[in-house]
Amino acid sequence: MSGERTQGAGSAPGRRRAWIRWAGAVLGAAVLFTAAVAGVCAWALAPLPGTGSVQVTLPRGDSVREVAQTLQAHGLVRSAWAFQLYVVITGQAGRVQAGTYDVPRGQSVPELLALLVSGKALDRSAWVTIPEGYTVEQIADRLAAAGICSRQAFLDEVQHGEFTETIVQQLPQHAQVKYRLEGFLYPDTYRFNPHTPAHAVVDEMLQAFERNVDQPYGAVAKAEGRTLYDVVTEASMIEREARVDAERPLIASVIENRLNHQPPMKLQIDATVEYVLGHRDVLTLKDLQVQDPYNTYLHFGLPPGPIASPGIPSILAALHPAHTPYLYYVVKNDGSGEHYFAQTYAEQLHNEALSAANLKAHSQSARAN
Repeated sequence: MSGERTQGAGSAPGRRRAWIRWAGAVLGAAVLFTAAVAGVCAWALAPLPGTGSVQVTLPRGDSVREVAQTLQAHGLVRSAWAFQLYVVITGQAGRVQAGTYDVPRGQSVPELLALLVSGKALDRSAWVTIPEGYTVEQIADRLAAAGICSRQAFLDEVQHGEFTETIVQQLPQHAQVKYRLEGFLYPDTYRFNPHTPAHAVVDEMLQAFERNVDQPYGAVAKAEGRTLYDVVTEASMIEREARVDAERPLIASVIENRLNHQPPMKLQIDATVEYVLGHRDVLTLKDLQVQDPYNTYLHFGLPPGPIASPGIPSILAALHPAHTPYLYYVVKNDGSGEHYFAQTYAEQLHNEALSAANLKAHSQSARAN
């Protein structure tokens, strides 16, 4: 036999050929996989057929996932997952702008994302005015009527939403308070988009309160040994009672004089009863006996909390009441919106007679016309 040996698979050249074949197979599989992934991605990112456009609203605070699902629901992307992945990979997850967009059909994912990042939304925002003296429920109704957010969603945020504003952290835990944020939703004119999350609406109103009331007047209240909560509570009653700006400090003086009177006097503020029962043209004796912690005809001191959102003039009146001896007032009922003020109960009875006479004359004049 010859001494030569045949080169087999176990030899070095054989091992090299096996490795080359294995590497080639892996490379080929990788190429095929890459081509398949590229094909799927190209398909997923390609435009969907269609003409015209569709309006899409992206609420403030929506996640990329929620945006992707909205676009897929409107037939603008083939795959919500692919859109979401593309946004993340391109580093634009935090750049999509909320708003209502007029989106042309037939756009690719990159084109669609460019539109949403540009923020060129349709201006669907609405100006909503919250008057001074509005209650939480009245605010909720006005926002719902304007299509900003639902009444119940707004009230839920008022009661249970988590907010970082200073005043919210300082609110007393008062079990008898009807609405936690009553009085602290600043009355102003706001601009909101339709279907704005209720949390964002409440937060913007709280921020306005912080800027316009807490920051300029919180320290003033503290320097006088008072809490801003009590100041706002008193100001809310002034807001609901006063019809003439010049009388706000006078009404504040009556409240302060009664709070500090010896022996103690109940405030007997009609507006606190109306907060419980709703508006009344005339409050009856039965109305004044309604069993509720807000009824200042039954309970001494301030009510458990504010009864409305006061404006700055009422805040200032509560901080700086006029110095008067008055303990009573009654509306004149002469069409002026003014009140008669009195120091004694005898004077008050006389003023009430004048008020009744004015009301009768005013009613007769109205019927005659």
